[in-house]
Amino acid sequence: MDDTPRAKKVGRPPKYDWSDKRDICYKLYVEEQKTAADIARYFADHFNVTEKDLPCRKGFLRQFQLWGFAPNKKKLTPEEQDTVLARIKELWQNNVSQKDIKQTLAEEGWELRNYDFSKLWKQNGLRLRSDAGYKPSGDKEKQARKRKRGSEGFMAELEAAAGAQEGRPDGEPSTTNEADELAQPIAPEDAAHQMQRLYELQVESDQKLQSGKRRRRIRGWAHLPPDAPGTEPRYASETSLDECKAFLHLSNEMYQTVRKDFQIVCEDRGIIKKTLCEDGIWEGSKQRLIRENMHLSAMLHPLQPDLDKKANALDCICADVTKRMRVQQKTITIAEANNILRINPAESKAIRRTLYEIFASVDFQSRLVCGEEYFQGLRQRWINENQRLAQALTPTSEYTPDPRANKCVDILCSDTMKRFREDKLKRGLRKMVQPPGGKYGPGPGPAWAGTPPRTKVGKAQKAREAQEQAVQQGQPNELGRWPMQPGQPQATLPGRYPTQVPQQLPPSNYPQQNDMDFDIDPALAVPGPFIQPSPPQQTAPQPAQASTPAYFRLAPGSQVVGNHPRMWLGKLAGATMDSLHAAATSKAGAAKVVKISGVVKNEDGTEDSWLIENQDELEVYLAEATEKASFTVVLEGGYA
Repeated sequence: MDDTPRAKKVGRPPKYDWSDKRDICYKLYVEEQKTAADIARYFADHFNVTEKDLPCRKGFLRQFQLWGFAPNKKKLTPEEQDTVLARIKELWQNNVSQKDIKQTLAEEGWELRNYDFSKLWKQNGLRLRSDAGYKPSGDKEKQARKRKRGSEGFMAELEAAAGAQEGRPDGEPSTTNEADELAQPIAPEDAAHQMQRLYELQVESDQKLQSGKRRRRIRGWAHLPPDAPGTEPRYASETSLDECKAFLHLSNEMYQTVRKDFQIVCEDRGIIKKTLCEDGIWEGSKQRLIRENMHLSAMLHPLQPDLDKKANALDCICADVTKRMRVQQKTITIAEANNILRINPAESKAIRRTLYEIFASVDFQSRLVCGEEYFQGLRQRWINENQRLAQALTPTSEYTPDPRANKCVDILCSDTMKRFREDKLKRGLRKMVQPPGGKYGPGPGPAWAGTPPRTKVGKAQKAREAQEQAVQQGQPNELGRWPMQPGQPQATLPGRYPTQVPQQLPPSNYPQQNDMDFDIDPALAVPGPFIQPSPPQQTAPQPAQASTPAYFRLAPGSQVVGNHPRMWLGKLAGATMDSLHAAATSKAGAAKVVKISGVVKNEDGTEDSWLIENQDELEVYLAEATEKASFTVVLEGGYA
């Protein structure tokens, strides 16, 4: 018999080496009371490793248990749990946010884990937010549940899919019922009233614009479309923030920095409004901002061109900063409104739900469309159906309503209208009035592109709208307005940018294309009255020639502000360099042609590029290209 001991079976080697980590883990977890996630971040920061190369949170906790570490937070006893729950409910009744409740408990000495807090929060019905949005009342049995993947369920799915293909009602998606709650049938007379109301609003808006009684509208507002491109502002102070950013060559990050810096200056000097400042205070504050910002110092240098436009742009941005500061001081949040009306979060949600259902029952569009009288009737109906609201607004011998009570009711009403509109947008039951492409400013950061539809009905309708928009380009909308075409040549519009950039402007002041990441409304592609058209150049008379169509492609090295098309069509009025440059810069005001080349396509599919620097070379190229001329252009310093 062989007495040789059997070799030990070699298993998988451990993934992590914990041999020298016990002391540091004990210090962090037991002494400093750090969580496993905080310990992982500590290792990542101090040992120069990424978090994905470290154990997960449960991996740390598992190792701590093997080492015998005591939990850094003890479990609450039933008596302590009841005390904490009573304190949480007390704060919740006072509309304190969840984050502030956690902070208050920590300040009061309660060491409560996030898991225990969330468990108490959910078990006692304090979680009010619903991920699915609006749900009709009485639909609790239709809530999503985990389904067993058995043979019967699989066959039922197959039958439902077959019914959908054949057009049977059984195969329709269940989300249709949710959308139907928001798409109540509207009476013909109500539909006619809405169309008449929209027509009257459009006529009134046009009359006010012509008489100068309202400012220009550069984006869709309510159910009214934006004004035509090139509409001039009434006053210099009505220059839009997008125009200000373009005049000062500010990217979104630079724009945000300027606003923050000027807010600090205003807080230091106690500025709340331009017209309330003493002599010299406002200008001195702007000069301090310019001195502390290198980009503004360069753009507002005395040798720079268009100083009046740039100074006005900076003044508009600074005035908007002070306006935002004043508005923030007067803002009342939903929680503050609930406290003034003496209701808790659950009652507030139920009250807003009542108004939501009223809007759904009458197919509410907007306050502007239905009219103020009709809207006030809906508002009063809502108040009458909610006893708590009526009590908060009705004075008695023992209670005097807060002077802000009516404003708080309007805040709850506005929040409900916003949620109602957003739900309709998500379900594809409402169209947003916006410029083509849906991108506009002002302000830092990318433009809000909306929330994608939540149901299959909304997705299908969105796809149909995209097809209709592609087919019906150039057709008037339902209000008789022609849609804006961002790609149209703008040479015939008033106030066009000059085609050449003044030579005094240093090239270094132009930010790179990848730094200029903000969206400008198509209505702003044509500037206001602050850009003077370039004087006509005295050139030798040219014989009348038929315009030559040509394709233009934007070269990768171009530096243009805004969203410039990669390819566009242009017409050459003649075989001259001036007409070629004018066609090349037709989509970008104030652009400068740095380099332009003609492209000739060979029979084997390859392309040859020929640099064009004078009129003789242009004539030779046009003769070679015959009917299809194509150019690649390097542009610099333009506004798309």
